[in-house]
Amino acid sequence: MVVEIRTSQDLLDLLDNNEEFRRAARRALLTDDLLELPDLVREMQQTQRLMIQQIAQLAERMDRMEERQERMEERQERTEERQDRMEERQDRMEDLLARVVAQQELTVERLDRMDARMDRMDERFDQVDARFDEMGATMARIDGRVDVLSRQVGDIDGRVRGWELERSAVGRLLPRLAQEYDVARIRAVSADSSRSAVRVRAVWETRFIEAVEAGVDEGRITEDEADALDRTDIVARGRRRVDRAEMWFAVQASATLDNNDIERAATGAVALGKLSGDAAVAVVYGRRIAGQQRDRAEELGVAVMLDEDGEQE
Repeated sequence: MVVEIRTSQDLLDLLDNNEEFRRAARRALLTDDLLELPDLVREMQQTQRLMIQQIAQLAERMDRMEERQERMEERQERTEERQDRMEERQDRMEDLLARVVAQQELTVERLDRMDARMDRMDERFDQVDARFDEMGATMARIDGRVDVLSRQVGDIDGRVRGWELERSAVGRLLPRLAQEYDVARIRAVSADSSRSAVRVRAVWETRFIEAVEAGVDEGRITEDEADALDRTDIVARGRRRVDRAEMWFAVQASATLDNNDIERAATGAVALGKLSGDAAVAVVYGRRIAGQQRDRAEELGVAVMLDEDGEQE
């Protein structure tokens, strides 16, 4: 397009109204540096805005740092105060420790004195213990003598009661045996000569002794069995009513019946059976018998008869 320019006003109007003409005129009249100046200005403005923002941020950071520094200074002041208090406490602790050490030294001295006293007391107690040991040995000897005397008295009492039982056996036991086993004319033919509590007619006992000796000589019984018969408390003989056959009884009498009485009666009955060839019964007679001994008697086939006042333990 062709534009006619006659006056300067036409040129100015064209510059105002025609953008393309204005750019062309600017390129013609201005250098490249001047042309780039607006862009540089805009960049500088933008850079300035960024710097202002960074300065503002830096100022904020500086403010925060100042606040932190103030807080750190406050903390440091509190720490210093705490340190002062700790130093005061440490001083008090050192004073207290010094007093404790001094008190401990006094305590150690007192304990040493107490140890010395305890040592002296231990020596005295050792002396007292030695005396008590001597007294204990003396009392033990006395107790031993008392036990011996008690056993001796018990043996004597047992023997006395045994003798009493044997004395009453002929009057009480033989009639009971006659009724229990239905025998007639039951008589004691021998009694333990070491006790001499039961009196037997000499002729019967002599015949019995001769029969025992003959049994040993003929080998029907042994020496031990003959000795058992000799130590049997009572040997009795009767005759059964039903068939008139003889029956023998080996009796052991004791206040308190034990296993020895039961076994001796059983041995005597066996020996009587071998010697006579007749039936023989083992009998124990007393006032008391324990359950265990009663079981033993039943096991050996020994009859148990208690005195009228007797009882099972």
